[in-house]
Amino acid sequence: MSDSLKHTVLSGMVWNAIERFGASLFLFISNLVLARLLSPDDFGCIAMLLVFISVSDAIIDGGFGSALIQKKNTTATDYSTVFYWNLLLSFILYAVLYLCAPAIAGFYNIPLLDNVLKVQGIVLIINALVLIQQNILKKQIAFKKIAKINLTAIVAGTGMGILLAFLGFGIWSLVVKSLATGMVQCGIYWLGNKWRPEWVFSWKSFTGLFRYGSFMFLNSIANSLYYSALSLIIGRCFSSVELGYYSQANKLQDVPRNSISSVVTNVTFPVFSNIQEDRAKLRNAFSKCIRSVAFIQFPIIMVLIITARPLVAVLFTDKWLPMVPYFQILAFAGLSSTLFEVHTNVIKSLGKSREVFILEFLLRIMGLTVVAISIRFGMIGLLAGYSFSQFLFYIAASAYVGKLIHYDICFRLRDLAPAFFIAVSAAALVYCFSALFDAGPVYLILIQASVYFVLYFSFSKMFGLQEFDFYFGRLKSIMKEHS
Repeated sequence: MSDSLKHTVLSGMVWNAIERFGASLFLFISNLVLARLLSPDDFGCIAMLLVFISVSDAIIDGGFGSALIQKKNTTATDYSTVFYWNLLLSFILYAVLYLCAPAIAGFYNIPLLDNVLKVQGIVLIINALVLIQQNILKKQIAFKKIAKINLTAIVAGTGMGILLAFLGFGIWSLVVKSLATGMVQCGIYWLGNKWRPEWVFSWKSFTGLFRYGSFMFLNSIANSLYYSALSLIIGRCFSSVELGYYSQANKLQDVPRNSISSVVTNVTFPVFSNIQEDRAKLRNAFSKCIRSVAFIQFPIIMVLIITARPLVAVLFTDKWLPMVPYFQILAFAGLSSTLFEVHTNVIKSLGKSREVFILEFLLRIMGLTVVAISIRFGMIGLLAGYSFSQFLFYIAASAYVGKLIHYDICFRLRDLAPAFFIAVSAAALVYCFSALFDAGPVYLILIQASVYFVLYFSFSKMFGLQEFDFYFGRLKSIMKEHS
């Protein structure tokens, strides 16, 4: 990897990390405020509608975003063609949701959802206006600009939602939060980016991109349906309150998981695409990526699991304590899901969109089967089945990537086993001795987390993890530069 590419990648990862962690932190804090002002039922109702919104968003993108990034020489005609296609689909799908809103509200037996979905659905059109602007910057690895725009939009939109929640608007504060965020984001992208669509639509360009994007489109739809299925099943088979607990538990565990995952996948996809022809270089870059993800994410997830009960009590108040076991199970599932996404990024970067679709489609069918079997054991059984399916997804993706880039089981064990063993061992020790800590919830969290990280980093140093030396070496260099 050349020095200029390394600099671009590191810069992209830094700014993408700033955006993802900054956005996650702000949304996390604002979500705590909203959780105190609103009820689990309010969050459950919105989660029910997000099933339809997320699937519609996936249809609008249609895999063309990935196709534009993966294509070597993208033209102005390509961008304009995809822009008009996305915009047309957004209007069509909004009209479908508008007409189906009464039936969806009837399905859940919650009349309020009729009007809420009709307003919430406007976000589809707003998102369609942003897609090309965002993909152009991603292809350029201009994550600094993306970070500034997205963070500004999130702050503005969430601020509006909190204000309305304080004023007693209930579920409508969550609707306005979503729409305001999208509108601010859209406005800044169009004012700050020079790209404008040309008055052209090329079927040649469309079909060329569709050959790659069609499978990414189908894969995106399958993924949206699969991950939305849990909300749909819980909302239908249990209650909106249970769905509210699940929704908040998922958001909480998603703060570290999604932040790390987004940083890695957003930056590595264009980078992997640039070096796709050199398999040895690709394998080396992928291996370093996996080790970094494991070293950072494993301990964070483990800390969340062992501090779950006091953490929920402090952040959400005691009324949200029933979500603790849901959160712990989902957090454990996050260990596998991030690794799975990094593996599929390699397959996509090689232009094998068809293979990605087939692999993930078969895995989703298997996952739904596991979930369907697990539902008879209640909410805990359902989420345990989901967690197990995520682990199976990672195993299958790892085996396939191993064949593509000669990344065999020895490489996998070398890259993952040390960090996983150390993270789990430290967590087991802290959990066993937690009964000795007689303290309030805030102090208990601080004690457990502090002891855990001391153990984790001590074990990492003791066993000679390369990532420990690398990250702490970089930290020392930065401190020397600013001393």
